[in-house]
Amino acid sequence: MLQSPYIEVPESEGACWGSWPAIGKALKQHLQQLDKAKTILAVECYPGTYANIDMGFLKSTLSPNVVCRAEDLFLEENEIRQRIGPGFAKTPRADANLPTTIASYFDPQKLTSIQETIAEIETGIILVHGVGAHLIAQPDVLVYSDVSRYELIQRLRRKDITNIGVDNRELGYDLQYAWSYFIDWSLGDHIKQQLLPACDYILETNNWQRPKMVAGDAIRRGFELALERPVYPSPFFDPELWDETSPRQQPGELGVNFHLRVEEDNLLFKICDQLIEAPVVNLLFYKSKEFLGAGIRQIYGDRLPFYIQFFDHLQQQLPDINYYPDPSAMARYFGKTARHQDYYYVVKARKNATLLAGAIPTEAIADQKQYIDAKEWAKLLQAFPLEKGSVACIAAGVVHSTGTGCQLLNIGIASPFFRQHLISKKTGKRPHLSAPEKDMTGHLYPLAPALAQPASMESAPYEDHFLELQQLSGGERLELAAANQVRAICVVEGTTAWLTYGDGDRYQLLFGQVVLLPARLQRLVWEAPPETTAILITIKA
Repeated sequence: MLQSPYIEVPESEGACWGSWPAIGKALKQHLQQLDKAKTILAVECYPGTYANIDMGFLKSTLSPNVVCRAEDLFLEENEIRQRIGPGFAKTPRADANLPTTIASYFDPQKLTSIQETIAEIETGIILVHGVGAHLIAQPDVLVYSDVSRYELIQRLRRKDITNIGVDNRELGYDLQYAWSYFIDWSLGDHIKQQLLPACDYILETNNWQRPKMVAGDAIRRGFELALERPVYPSPFFDPELWDETSPRQQPGELGVNFHLRVEEDNLLFKICDQLIEAPVVNLLFYKSKEFLGAGIRQIYGDRLPFYIQFFDHLQQQLPDINYYPDPSAMARYFGKTARHQDYYYVVKARKNATLLAGAIPTEAIADQKQYIDAKEWAKLLQAFPLEKGSVACIAAGVVHSTGTGCQLLNIGIASPFFRQHLISKKTGKRPHLSAPEKDMTGHLYPLAPALAQPASMESAPYEDHFLELQQLSGGERLELAAANQVRAICVVEGTTAWLTYGDGDRYQLLFGQVVLLPARLQRLVWEAPPETTAILITIKA
């Protein structure tokens, strides 16, 4: 039987509701128990929730006397666009004149008028709904309507949603994503960080047809449990994959393997009889210091400073070519500071496995008047042979491939949104913001000689100023020293391993899972069969 990926929250009977009728009934009972003539229910929404659909269901179940949509109190769209800047839509930058609080979206006259109206109402239920709803009136009951970043990306791709205060569906997917990245999600995260510790309920709306609501105290107990154990993030979870009676059950298939993008991923909780998905960032916002560790939080803020993705290029003969902008290029093109390194751990390698990387003479690119194809790039870049279990480190500004004849686990430090894809089969599948092509050659560099050859991890961990990668071998019991900071572990060979933590609790690791180890975890013991290998990832504070 596979270990279920959810965290079960005990003593949570009566703290979770599924379906709009059940949610509406629970909220109405709560309002009635307040025994007040006038009650205000505020539903604060993360940007990108289906606000109108959600509000329609709540209206039909609650029958409020007054309904107020936050977006109706915003400034006119033209004024919002002018304040942000007319050039931002086509050339988004982090250093543009971007709004820093949702309060700046409200029209002062409209807001004052509705607040005076609400003050004059003496009886009934008042429903305030939308992004910024908590600022309109002091609520008697506060609901936070949440949605995962992964689901938001699908909605953006389908053109189901727009950005705060504007209907900008005329933009391409990458540019609408950039608007969300630079503005909406920053504002939404700021609100969420304020309200998570005190909201009465969390509304999970990843599937608007099957919403779930959980009491705020219950989900916060779940967060406390998550800080004290290994946790498995995934963009989505399919219960059929870990149900022992399911014919689809396969080892390691609990969610998405060889993957970690905390800003998009969820944690899974079982509260009462409901499975609740909560964004991993909620745990960061709830108690970031206890999750990340004080040192990591001081340097990187309330975010996990790395992501993991997987490249299966065992059969691929032509390379994908990319590079990550160096700090000066990031500032020049995107108005953003970021330091980046790419690490490629070789999970599998054929005899002819190679990774291509600079040095490249800048004039070789400048002389090319036409498109440079993969074969031409292969002539310009150096080829480095890859062996299973080795690590290649590529600095920002160095053009390189993601390998051929191999499977690579890529660990990146900064957001993948700014990676520049020169040749890629995945272009268009993942959002990315492109730099101006005419200036591309000014920020490309040769690969430093010391980093040219992939390093073996057989005899010692790989370590530099950014991170440490330690290879854990099976057939031995190994106590992992306390790090007082968040780490990640992934089984890269074999089928299963075990971590003993806390008071002797055991956590099963499966092949391909990337599992996070919160900073609060102090004692960990690793055990695995002889054929099993894992890597332990530690970011330097």
